[in-house]
Amino acid sequence: MSTAVRVALFGIGRMGRVVARNLLKDHSVKLVLVVSSSGGEKAGKDLGDILELPRTGLTVHGSDQLVQSLHSTRPEIVIDFTTPEAGLVNLKAAAKFGAHLIVGTTGFTKFQTEALRSIASMYNVSLVMAPNLSIGINLLINLAKKTAKVLNGFDIEIIEEHHRYKKDAPSGTAIRLARLVAESAGINPEKGLLFGRQGNKSSKGKEIAVHAIRGGGTVGIHKIVFVSDNERLEIKHESINRNAFTDCLQKVIRFVHLQPPGIYSVEEILGLEPPAISRAAKEDVS
Repeated sequence: MSTAVRVALFGIGRMGRVVARNLLKDHSVKLVLVVSSSGGEKAGKDLGDILELPRTGLTVHGSDQLVQSLHSTRPEIVIDFTTPEAGLVNLKAAAKFGAHLIVGTTGFTKFQTEALRSIASMYNVSLVMAPNLSIGINLLINLAKKTAKVLNGFDIEIIEEHHRYKKDAPSGTAIRLARLVAESAGINPEKGLLFGRQGNKSSKGKEIAVHAIRGGGTVGIHKIVFVSDNERLEIKHESINRNAFTDCLQKVIRFVHLQPPGIYSVEEILGLEPPAISRAAKEDVS
């Protein structure tokens, strides 16, 4: 019988709680550490009390105890659902202890993303940046990239919808989708992306607009629309509940645990793109 993978969870918000519940039920992993913001109401509580489950014997640690907690628990993989600012600090600390990094937090700037990549390389650990841990949404992204190449010259719009409490807008998934589709469509992602529309200026065919809706308890909807003068194609994905994210997360954990250190995407892990190791070899040659 194989030994369970030792996993730590940073962040116990809406998504973190769903992940924690599912990790506790997964016998292939052992949740050894849960970290919340220091001084918050969750720090010091039994995880079961927070999840409204029987007591687990696992006390939630404040981030001010992070180094000591990592030293005593030695997780092999860390899953982060905090904030970009907290994530950079906490994930660097975890990497120093040799933990591989799965980052579900959204809202990272380009600079912060590069900083995380540098941290992973410096400490020789794996990094998976996963702004959306859903099998369906990653398939949508893959299909949208292929569609943009075929429907050359079509106008493209992206609409995303989330619950009223989501802090970032547009979502990290929508931004990533827009950038990847722009590249496939031959549109400059630095100049050709609009976030919402205002006024009457338009350069259709050379831009992609991203629209964000916030309201109610919507878990997540992403839709990309391709339109010409003669036809219209829509690709849409909706998350029915947050358990959709944990289905994909389990695949990512197993992959990271079994593969050599590297920087991977969820698409690569799901087999939607060539393995990262092939790309790395190509980069080495160049």
